[in-house]
Amino acid sequence: MATIVVLDDEASFRTRIHQLIEQEAPRDDARTILEAGSLDELNDILASNTHVDILLADIHMSEGQPSGIDIVQGLFPPASGTQIIYTSGDLWQAPEVYATQHLYFLLKPIDTSKLHEALERAYAALPQTGSDMLRIKCGHKDRLVNIARIRYLESNLHKVSVHCGNTTYTTYARLDDLQGQLPACFCRCHRSYLVNLAYVRSFEQLEMQLHDGTTVPVSRRRSHQVQHDLLAYLASSKG
Repeated sequence: MATIVVLDDEASFRTRIHQLIEQEAPRDDARTILEAGSLDELNDILASNTHVDILLADIHMSEGQPSGIDIVQGLFPPASGTQIIYTSGDLWQAPEVYATQHLYFLLKPIDTSKLHEALERAYAALPQTGSDMLRIKCGHKDRLVNIARIRYLESNLHKVSVHCGNTTYTTYARLDDLQGQLPACFCRCHRSYLVNLAYVRSFEQLEMQLHDGTTVPVSRRRSHQVQHDLLAYLASSKG
């Protein structure tokens, strides 16, 4: 089942797009359509451990809100597998979308044929971007965490905190054991930290900054290897 999220600060637009998606999306595909009018509402959706397969993001959000482009940069890097469709009422904003990887730019008012084409492209891309899950134990309960949403893991004594944006899961585990269950894009930058390189915005000798502004320490001993791993990841993601 595909989950589609419409991110726009105008309720009437979200309702209209919701209706159009119901009409235009392939009839033989099960899907869930959710709406978010702000970054907080989008974070609430993500906090429920929902994997967003397709995001229709308005570029120009209301005053005090980050732009749709900034939200995509912070929450949905290419490794997330989320297919991005930007929407905007201003054609001059079209060049800005190239700051992030995306499938389509839709100009408001939305042309239904263009929406259908954008959704067709997004659906076609989904099989290539499956969402793997990490199983951890939180208290007495097992929890599945979408690996693509994990920004970094932090070890403290016998606990590991798994940071997924505004949501953090704590589990009794060894960082070494969790690292063995994660893909190569997770880099051991410090004895107590494991970072998802997909979320790294910049790197200096002793710290990395993530797209959401979080800083993650890099040990002096691991600095050279971290630089090597980051460059290799960037080269592979461009390919």
